[in-house]
Amino acid sequence: MANVHAHSFGLNRARTVRVSALLAVALAVFSMLSLVFGSSEIPCADIFSALFFGGENETAKLVLWEIRLPRLCAAMLCGSSLAVAGVGMQSLFRNPLADPSVTGVSSGAALGAVIAMTFFGSVVSGEILALVFGLGAAFAVCSTGSAFSRNSVYSVLLAGIAVNAFCGALVGFFMYTVRDAGMRGFVFWSLGSLERCGWAELAAAFALCVPSQILVYTQSRAMNLLLLGEESAFHGGVDVRRVRLCVIAASAVMTAACVSICGIIGFVGLVVPHILRMLTTPDNRTLVPLSALGGALLLTFSDVAARAVSQTDPVPIGVITALLGAPFFAFLLKSKGLGNG
Repeated sequence: MANVHAHSFGLNRARTVRVSALLAVALAVFSMLSLVFGSSEIPCADIFSALFFGGENETAKLVLWEIRLPRLCAAMLCGSSLAVAGVGMQSLFRNPLADPSVTGVSSGAALGAVIAMTFFGSVVSGEILALVFGLGAAFAVCSTGSAFSRNSVYSVLLAGIAVNAFCGALVGFFMYTVRDAGMRGFVFWSLGSLERCGWAELAAAFALCVPSQILVYTQSRAMNLLLLGEESAFHGGVDVRRVRLCVIAASAVMTAACVSICGIIGFVGLVVPHILRMLTTPDNRTLVPLSALGGALLLTFSDVAARAVSQTDPVPIGVITALLGAPFFAFLLKSKGLGNG
C-alpha cells in the first residue's frame, strides 16, 4: 500500500513539474508577443534593443516603456491575482463553481467607477471609487452574511448574490441615463480592458495584490483541511473563522484592485484554478502558485488575442476571456458531472 501511495505521489509531482514548465514557457512566449505586437509598426529588433540595451529608437522606447510593458505587467498582475482569489473562494466554499465575484467586489467596484464617470468624469476618480466601492461591497457581504449565520459560509454566498444584484441594478441605471458619449467608458468597466494601465496605477495595485496573494498562500494548509469540512478542520487545529476572514479579505482586496485598473474581467478566477486542479493536484500549497502562473498566462494570451482581432481598436479583454472560458468550463461541467451535486 505504501508503494502505491509513493508511486501516485511521484506521478502527481512529475505531472505538476511538466505543467509548471509548460505554463512558464507559454507565458514567456506570449509576453514577448505582447511586447512586439501593437498598433505601432515598430521592428522587433528595436523593441528588444529598447528593452535590454536602452536602444536608440526613441519611438520604440516610448511605446515599450509607457504603453506595452505596463500593459503586459497589468495582465500578469491581474491574471495571477484573480486566479489566486478564485482558488481561495473555491476552497472556502468547497465548490469549484465559486469565483471572486461571490463577495460582490466586482459589481461594487463597477458601481464606484460608473458613479465617478457620471459625476466627476476623470480616470483617477474612477479608479479610486472602484477600489473603495469594491471593498465596501465585500464588507457589506461579509457583515450581512455574519449577521445571518456565524458558522456557515453559505450565508456569505447568499449575501453576495443580494449585493451583486443591487449593485448591478444601479450600474444598469447609470448606463441607461448616460449619454452616448460616455458609453465607451462604461464598456471599459463592464467588459474589461488594459488600455488605461500606467505605472502609477500598477504600483498601487501591486502594493495591494502581492501581499494578498502571499496571505492566501500562507493559508494553503488550512484551506486543504477546510475542504474536508469545517468540523474536521477545527479538530485539525484550524481557526476556521480567522482563515475565512483572511481568505475573503485577501480575495476582495485583489479583486477590487484589479477591477479598479482593468474593469471587470470574468472567468479567470473561475476556470484557471479548476483546470489546474484537474491537471495537477488539489493541494492548495501547489495550486495557489500554479494558479498565479496560469492566470497570468490566460490574461496575457487574451490581451494578445484582443489586439490580433483589431490592433487599432482592441476588443475588450473580458470578451476574449468569456469566449475562451465559458465554452470550456461548460465542457468541464458536462464531462465531470459537476452540475449533479
